[in-house]
Amino acid sequence: MSARKRLLIVEEALRNREGHWFEYNRATKAALQEVGDTDVAILGNITMEPSVASELDAVPHFRFTVWDQIYNQPQAWKRYLGILRHNKRLYDDLTRHLKQSEPYHTVFAPTVVLHHLLGYHRIAKRFGGQHFEQLVLLIRNNIALYDSHGNRTFRRTAQFWNWAIRRFTPLIAKGRVRFVTDSKRLADEYEELTGMRFDVLLHPSLVGSAPKAAVTDHRQHTGEVRIFLPGPARHEKGVDRLLDAAKLLADVPLERKFEVTLQWREAFELQDGSRLGPDDVGRYESANVSFRLIREPLSSDAYLQELQNADVIVLPYRREVYYARISGVAVEAMMLGKPLLFTSDTWIDTVCQQFQLGVAMNDDVAGLTSTLIMIAKEIPRLQSNAIEKQPAVAEYFSSHEFCVQLMDAANAICR
Repeated sequence: MSARKRLLIVEEALRNREGHWFEYNRATKAALQEVGDTDVAILGNITMEPSVASELDAVPHFRFTVWDQIYNQPQAWKRYLGILRHNKRLYDDLTRHLKQSEPYHTVFAPTVVLHHLLGYHRIAKRFGGQHFEQLVLLIRNNIALYDSHGNRTFRRTAQFWNWAIRRFTPLIAKGRVRFVTDSKRLADEYEELTGMRFDVLLHPSLVGSAPKAAVTDHRQHTGEVRIFLPGPARHEKGVDRLLDAAKLLADVPLERKFEVTLQWREAFELQDGSRLGPDDVGRYESANVSFRLIREPLSSDAYLQELQNADVIVLPYRREVYYARISGVAVEAMMLGKPLLFTSDTWIDTVCQQFQLGVAMNDDVAGLTSTLIMIAKEIPRLQSNAIEKQPAVAEYFSSHEFCVQLMDAANAICR
């Protein structure tokens, strides 16, 4: 029997259940423990909520997180100084842990930005090969901008990213460092920028371990169609488009009415400078469309229950934001056998084409409206197709595949 392997997850922003940090790391730990003979340790923020620390068995450790906007200064030179300062802070905090811990096989950083790359480079040079075998750096953010047609232009900071990433070349050659991303389109983006091909790490999901009964069969659907747009309401997710589509549906004859569930706590700004918030939803309701608002963060179990209760998951994301970015909720919906409505020519579209499921819609209110009219009529057929394709989706996004991609390249622990 082989000795147990040790993996360390470093996540400076992990402190509560908001954002992607909690669920992603929870799913990562569960996948590794389900498949591999692995002990998983997690370092989060020093302000971590006790319940989060207890559930993940995570240690409050990092003193700072860049997502607190602590370096968001009006002067450019101060912002650049903040990048250097945060790299130093990351290096100091992680060094403090590595010097007093037993060696790890893998150190995994699931959320890496420019404020981290110099710190991780120094960590890999000093501790790689002794305190850990490989450092896996996951970059999930765009360094390019996209228009509504998917045309790519690089941000002004791309030159700094290029320089910082290419400094790892000798360490990559030695197997000390691996760069990964979670989307083939993002891998294409960074390859164009740096000439280096990142590995694509599939999104981990606890839904894959859900009981088969969670795949709800509504093939004889009657009554209202329950729509869910998961995740905190934001402009890039197209929440305003869904409201505008609801207004257009008010006077349209429909096969079935809609009940729309939204997770919405705070107002956000629209492109014209006005603000739209949960208190505005009432004026978009009609006899055809009603709304249900969730104003507080959901627990993991409550979120899963909302997905299970939904008939359709609607993701009217703006293409310029989600052209290359993945959607974890799309993965979870497909793994539960839920029909998806999504914007065409996005990452979601490429995955759904692979499994021949879901419905692509145009990147505007008219496209969403016409698709919802079709959904009201075709919901039983779409649900049957989603349930039929669910086993293939679950296998593709399985814990085993995630474990192999994350760990097996260096350690072969997941066979």
